[in-house]
Amino acid sequence: MRSPSLDDRLARAAALFPACAYGADIGADHGRLSCYLLEKGVCQRMCVADISESSLKKAENLLERHGLMERADIAVGDGLKALPRPAEAIAVLGMGGRTLSGILTDGRDRLRGARLILSAHTEIAMVRETVMRLDYRIEEEQIAFAAGRSYVVFRAAPGIEALTERQLLLGPRLTETYQENYLHYLAKRIKHALPMQTEQGKRELQWLKEEEERVRNSTDD
Repeated sequence: MRSPSLDDRLARAAALFPACAYGADIGADHGRLSCYLLEKGVCQRMCVADISESSLKKAENLLERHGLMERADIAVGDGLKALPRPAEAIAVLGMGGRTLSGILTDGRDRLRGARLILSAHTEIAMVRETVMRLDYRIEEEQIAFAAGRSYVVFRAAPGIEALTERQLLLGPRLTETYQENYLHYLAKRIKHALPMQTEQGKRELQWLKEEEERVRNSTDD
């Protein structure tokens, strides 16, 4: 049977996931990421967890079809509380930034130095700040486009990193690299930020425009 298809967001999360003996997919939903990582041998065993029992049933059915259930721990639970044992790498994807930040903060005692692969639909700056406060450092950030939306998928590891408000907004690793889709990503963020009338919103819009100009000038040279 062919490996499950991954959209751009999940494909980038899979590429950032380090090889490990035990990984975890928190908020696994349909289970495609877990199935892919197990089938490709990236993880020898995985905790496949979700707060929704009906969502986990979809993941369980997918893993059964691919003959992977013996290598999966199916867990219904809230965030990192679902982990039956420490994981070497943990993916938390497909939710808002406030929810994701809450999962990391509430479950900080269960992280135990695990690599984190993260992506939020909203409030990505909040997620970066939470990671920083948990004494994690962002190693790599990737831009993804799926279902007409843009996302940042990033990997973090234990380490100290002091990020400015601007870095939290723009992404410390994104501003260091020139991904081919970066300008398109910035244009979408600028369009989204245009209606914001708060002082913070105006500041964010200014930083985004400055970054867009910097990248255009750099690539024109």
